[in-house]
Amino acid sequence: MKKIFPLCALLFILCQNASAKIWRVNNNLGVSADFTDLPAAVTAAAAGDTIMVEASASAYSAPTLTKKLVIIGTGYFFTDATSNPKTQANTNVSNIGSPYFNAGSAGSVVEGCSIAAVYLNESNITLERNNISNYVYPGFTANSISNNDTIRQNVIYGLVAGSTTSKASNLLVYNNIFNGPGMQFASNVNNISGYFINNDFLYSYAASCANFTFQNNIFNSANFGSYLSSNSFFNNITNNTGLPTGNGNQLSVNLDNVFVGYSSGTGFSSDGRYKLKTGSPAIGAGSLNSVTVDCGAYGGPAPYILSGMPSIPSVYVLTVPSSVPSGATNMNITISSTTVH
Repeated sequence: MKKIFPLCALLFILCQNASAKIWRVNNNLGVSADFTDLPAAVTAAAAGDTIMVEASASAYSAPTLTKKLVIIGTGYFFTDATSNPKTQANTNVSNIGSPYFNAGSAGSVVEGCSIAAVYLNESNITLERNNISNYVYPGFTANSISNNDTIRQNVIYGLVAGSTTSKASNLLVYNNIFNGPGMQFASNVNNISGYFINNDFLYSYAASCANFTFQNNIFNSANFGSYLSSNSFFNNITNNTGLPTGNGNQLSVNLDNVFVGYSSGTGFSSDGRYKLKTGSPAIGAGSLNSVTVDCGAYGGPAPYILSGMPSIPSVYVLTVPSSVPSGATNMNITISSTTVH
């Protein structure tokens, strides 16, 4: 039996009203932008606007959203010993702290940012291509409803239940690299459900969740304890025996044979080390809508994007003279840019 996951749930089209405005936020000295403070930009923006949060050595204050907005940063992992190619000439990141998505923010998107925690109190929120160093809380506030939220293509610590009286159904969690405890929903397990598809779970920790479908994932020491039978598993890989047999699941697989840099990331970036190596048992081991795909974060129709590069043009080479001689009429500047979709 193969679980069918609606392909439309994996497709995301960012549509903006023709009258929507783009705002710049930059807190670097000497830079002229619309705002130096992100919450001020959020307050001033109209529903449907886009806020570009530019790279800075200093973190921005965390915003609280009560309207539909798109917030776009510059990505992350630019200073790894082995950096990813064609990222950003400016190696600082867009750190926006711990944002809240409250009532009215449905349809909002945050992309390419460095984030601490995320508090989801609204439905149809999308978190994509972010580096989230702490938990995402679906249904953080009492009695809130955060249905149909999408969490994709992030490096993320984990998800944990918020209020015991909140609800979060049909969570769509795919193509993420989890570097923390993963799913911790024990305090509200019957009110949270959805899909985990094509993720890498790298942290050995007991997961507490029910009513989820796990498909095409790769686990380090899968451990669902008493919750194992409360979930469905298809075409997953683990290095222990913590998943059910059958349904295309592979157990006791050596993860050094799966990833290019699992035990040692030498020579790879923090996210690049989890690409599949030649001959990996994860290659072609997954299935989505009866189509064969690779397992893990780099598989499927929406693979993980190195460094969380946003889907806008990015300048990865910028060469500007340090000074211009008096009376000079020309100045040579070198710019190389790319767009990652």
